[in-house]
Amino acid sequence: MFLRQSRLAFGWLITLLGWALLTGCNNSDNSIVIEKSASEDIAVTPPRYGKVGDGLLNEQLEAIRAEFAMPALGGFIVYGDELIELDVAGVRVSTGQALVTKLDKWSIGSFSKSMTATVAARLVEQGLIRFDSRVSDVFPELIGKINPEFESVTLTALLSMTSGLKRDLDSMYSGKWHLDQRGMVEQRYAWTQEVLSTQPEVTHGTYLYSNAGYVVAGHMLERVTGQSWEALVKQEVFIPLGMENIGFGPASYGDPEGQPSGHQMREGQWHPITPADRVDLPNVVGPAGLVSTTLTDLSYYLRAYLAGARGGDNLIGANSYTRLLTPVSPEYGLGWILTPNNNSFHHNGFTGTFYLDNLVLPEKNIAILAVTNGDTSNAKQAVEKAILVMQQRFEAQHKDNL
Repeated sequence: MFLRQSRLAFGWLITLLGWALLTGCNNSDNSIVIEKSASEDIAVTPPRYGKVGDGLLNEQLEAIRAEFAMPALGGFIVYGDELIELDVAGVRVSTGQALVTKLDKWSIGSFSKSMTATVAARLVEQGLIRFDSRVSDVFPELIGKINPEFESVTLTALLSMTSGLKRDLDSMYSGKWHLDQRGMVEQRYAWTQEVLSTQPEVTHGTYLYSNAGYVVAGHMLERVTGQSWEALVKQEVFIPLGMENIGFGPASYGDPEGQPSGHQMREGQWHPITPADRVDLPNVVGPAGLVSTTLTDLSYYLRAYLAGARGGDNLIGANSYTRLLTPVSPEYGLGWILTPNNNSFHHNGFTGTFYLDNLVLPEKNIAILAVTNGDTSNAKQAVEKAILVMQQRFEAQHKDNL
């Protein structure tokens, strides 16, 4: 159950708005896939959706949630440094009555990758590592013990998914890592040794979505700091931005009644996921996608990126934002999915039980995010439509300035 990415397409934005963003998901198995969206799945002649500030976002989200039969749906709009609209609709658990709240935590899946890349940029600025640091520089003891083709792989290659590494370790689905009782740093070192001993899946420099590579990147950051990735992302991203409601893994596992549960469709019915289902991701893959947090905290994060993409210094310097948001391949920068003309960016996330996506438009100074707590293609369609509706609400309010 994890993210596997193919050619990226955000076709609904191309069709509806003229912006090319590429994303999607396929739930035919227990993996996460980003693929071309089917624009025909979403109405191209939408009704009136109101405008920001009319108090009707909850009503709009509820209509979308009901249209696609999702348990819950949430979203927000950031304009400049201001959170101008945020709301949620639906229930935490499909079998219960408790409504989701604006303070609930959602699993964000591979959107976490952008946070790992941000930690890397922070450490580069501190002189602890370089983007061109090689595996052999950080792990000299592995020279001669891993596939020689991976000894020269750089941090940039890992973060841009051009290292040649496979998407996922086969052992990730075996239960091996779920049963591992070692600390996270020790587990990630074992993961790093295992994946760097495999054969390249593609030629070095060729883009191939790789969760396995992001774990290696995360472990490089652990090695140069002596801290776990979990501690680093808190120290370097969450605390500086004031993101106080952070967890790793599904929040509902620690608070079944008080947080949204992820869901999978089974025999035509939503099935709330609990630890007993054993479909959660092993903690070792944290750098590739295990963060859970609130919509408000995510708005702080996107506000920082919106300002950074417009040339501002905040969490990292403007040059670092430029580095992360510059294409290494046509599809990807460092932790972000980019459009061909580089005028917008996003990163979706799918854990197999939650789906999230976002849209950052620096020229318009807005960022939009939506998330739902279920799988199936309906999750992607609901999130995409929510982003579209929120964008149209923003444009209705600011039509004279656009």
